[in-house]
Amino acid sequence: MTKPSKTSRAHRLEAFEAVVRHYESALLRYAARVLNDPDGAQDVVQDSFIRLLHRWKGEMEPSGQMTNWLYRVAHNCAVDHVRKIARRSLLHRRVAEEREQTVAPDRGQEFRVSDQAARAAAALQTLDLRERQLVVLKVYEEKSYKEIGAITGLSTGNVGYILHHAMRKLARALEGDTSS
Repeated sequence: MTKPSKTSRAHRLEAFEAVVRHYESALLRYAARVLNDPDGAQDVVQDSFIRLLHRWKGEMEPSGQMTNWLYRVAHNCAVDHVRKIARRSLLHRRVAEEREQTVAPDRGQEFRVSDQAARAAAALQTLDLRERQLVVLKVYEEKSYKEIGAITGLSTGNVGYILHHAMRKLARALEGDTSS
């Protein structure tokens, strides 16, 4: 068995870094909106890229299939992250702490929002995790129902059904109506 040459390894590393640069900000945006936790989002994205690295073939390039796969991995990592925090009974305290903390200046623009956007973000947090993930993928990440289905493992019909009900919940929350 021959050992890969330094040039081959360098090429593979360069290709992997290009993929990370291509997807990192979109995955961070998605995970931060789903988790409402910038630090947790960074962990989720890092875990997603670690999983990609384990499957890495040096000739891989950004593609629709890779996009769906990475979002699905980020989705699964986000679910794992929420479960882990819930098991430790720190979810509520951590969310409150994150809301009080300011974001570093280089990422500040991404997380500063107007009053209306803040209301929308608060309303988004009233949804359960699955609904929130689907709304974030559709509204913020502009994914199609088919892409959302590929990412979450749901049928296109289920995606539409859940999104429809989630959007109705959001509308009620934004109107100030908390009744079901």
